[in-house]
Amino acid sequence: MYDLDNGQLITSRIIPGDIGDSKKIVLVETPIPGLNYEPVMPAGGGNRKVSFMLPLIMRERTVGNVLLLKQFDLLRNQAAGFANFAGAKKFMRTPRVLYYWGTGSVPLVWFVSKADVVHKQGWVNARGMPQYSEIEIELTLDEEHPAYKVEETWRMAAAMMGMAAQAVQAGVALFGKRPY
Repeated sequence: MYDLDNGQLITSRIIPGDIGDSKKIVLVETPIPGLNYEPVMPAGGGNRKVSFMLPLIMRERTVGNVLLLKQFDLLRNQAAGFANFAGAKKFMRTPRVLYYWGTGSVPLVWFVSKADVVHKQGWVNARGMPQYSEIEIELTLDEEHPAYKVEETWRMAAAMMGMAAQAVQAGVALFGKRPY
């Protein structure tokens, strides 16, 4: 994950577990008096959100996992890193990251909408620094960013390839042998 606004590359030896990937499909049901059903009208789509939990384990005796936690802290705050000391704007947007791991998408720009940390009990070193924390991340896709246009193109191409691959598999299941 690359923090675009603070210029931080955030890496971990441990990869996320399950990755949730959701996008609302918004439909409007319109009640009409006397009609036996409510006509359904497409009303658009919601924002795509990706969420995952990342364990941050660092059994280091001096600072524990604090250095990695501070990288995530930059995502939880609107200050733009060192620029804040130089009199940056008072109001900053939510930090954005470039992320793609485990989503099946090209690298996309996401707004950080959640970065909650739980420090695990009993995993604190002698100096009181946490050694095992879990961070719950939620990212909301920036569909206005130019990188999203690349994703739209990839989505169409991959869907066409998927349709062809599934047709071949259906043919194998139906006829019992590969057509090529």
